[in-house]
Amino acid sequence: MTPKEQVIQAIQKGKISGSWLVSGPFGVGKKQFASAWASYLTNGIWQAGDSYNQNVKWIECGLTDEAKKEIQKMILAGKQVEENDKTMARKREITIDDIREGIQFLSLKPAQNEYRILIINRAEDMNRNAANALLKVLEEPYPRSILILLSENTGKLLPTICSRCRKIMLPLLTFQEIESYLIQQYPDCKFADLIAELSNGSVGLAQKIYELNGIDLYQKMIAFCVPFNQVDIEKLNDFVEMLVKENDLYQLFCTFWQSKLSELVKQYMLTDPIKTEQILSIFEETQKLFIQTDTLYLDKKQIIMTLLLSLSEVLRDD
Repeated sequence: MTPKEQVIQAIQKGKISGSWLVSGPFGVGKKQFASAWASYLTNGIWQAGDSYNQNVKWIECGLTDEAKKEIQKMILAGKQVEENDKTMARKREITIDDIREGIQFLSLKPAQNEYRILIINRAEDMNRNAANALLKVLEEPYPRSILILLSENTGKLLPTICSRCRKIMLPLLTFQEIESYLIQQYPDCKFADLIAELSNGSVGLAQKIYELNGIDLYQKMIAFCVPFNQVDIEKLNDFVEMLVKENDLYQLFCTFWQSKLSELVKQYMLTDPIKTEQILSIFEETQKLFIQTDTLYLDKKQIIMTLLLSLSEVLRDD
């Protein structure tokens, strides 16, 4: 049974109320799925969209107070404000105030035969206080209310939250589905096959690779995955400088880098156990450093240089 069929069956049986956890990797369409779900409940049409509905509320990491003030200044100055402006900083977590606002929304009685739908995107971004506040709703849900949690990493959620939700896992898309999507969405895309391969089943990642000219970034990264004596330090330094200036490119590099290490592990697994172990060690260090970079604000440039040169040392004898 597909995720869509699970939801429609629950609606038809009158068992849709309550809490749901929709999980899956970045870019598999969790937001679109939740949007289509809400549309089906409110309009009878399974179609993702951005149209406003008074019975649907979204919660995710919102703009910081500084960003809100900046928007106010722009409005007062008569400037146009783009909703998806990347320069507008967002909070790093969903707070208890956000959840309280959502709970207040669910507590309002809907019109007859309607539902109140609260969707929390990246539910793992809730801080401890926010998560604890949400538990009260999970334990005692309001009548004709639906809470949909979207998560890329359910391991970061409180076990008590996961255990109180019905679960839906969105599968990765196939290579053919991603490639077909890219060709339809971007007729001028010259590397649809390579992007589909690098996207690992995520249409969101495929879009990001296309929009950020990710193929060029990937090819430059691969150029430095060579034995140490072949590394051009000056070009490497320029490459890393580019990454640390653009956070979107840095995040894309992180994704490509881990995929490349996984590919190398498979390549050497049967022929060179020692090299395989060394690459696995770099992979483990990579995961630890990337997390610490986000939480402890470590020097991104130093980390990227260290990882690339570490791999070059391992490949020295190739």
